[in-house]
Amino acid sequence: MSTSSYNRTSSYNRTYEKRVIEESPRVVMSGPMRLPQMGAAQIQAPSTLCAPVFGSTAGGSISSQQVSEDSFFATIDVSQFKPDDLKVAVIGQFIVVEAKHPEREDELGFIERHFTRKFRLPRNVPPEAVTSNLTADGQLTVTAVAPKPKVSFVSLLLHPILRLIRM
Repeated sequence: MSTSSYNRTSSYNRTYEKRVIEESPRVVMSGPMRLPQMGAAQIQAPSTLCAPVFGSTAGGSISSQQVSEDSFFATIDVSQFKPDDLKVAVIGQFIVVEAKHPEREDELGFIERHFTRKFRLPRNVPPEAVTSNLTADGQLTVTAVAPKPKVSFVSLLLHPILRLIRM
């Protein structure tokens, strides 16, 4: 790939290329295997196509998600990140989950991970209703539930009176 076609200003392209390079399966070619001759040509193929993949994904995969007009619930795997690497915010009508850790060493060398995931806030849920919780095994739960309508003191007093009048 020529470096002139690489867009250095786009974080999306860098993230995508990094993900393609770091998360693609590792292929090991150990030795040629002879296949039956086909006409005059002979084909050689590797005897081992895939080796075990060490390490894990960049994180941020969604384990479960439930959305309605009055509630939102999602569980996200962030086990590759420390609590200080995580940020959950509401920006406009979106719940934004961001995780980033600096370069660190793993079994394959060095890696730096970053992801941003955005969820649309349900129509009836105010931004202040969003809560998040991180479990010990690295599962981040994000919950947002619309508040229940409050019954006023006046309606509590009038309800029994109106009921008596209807009888």
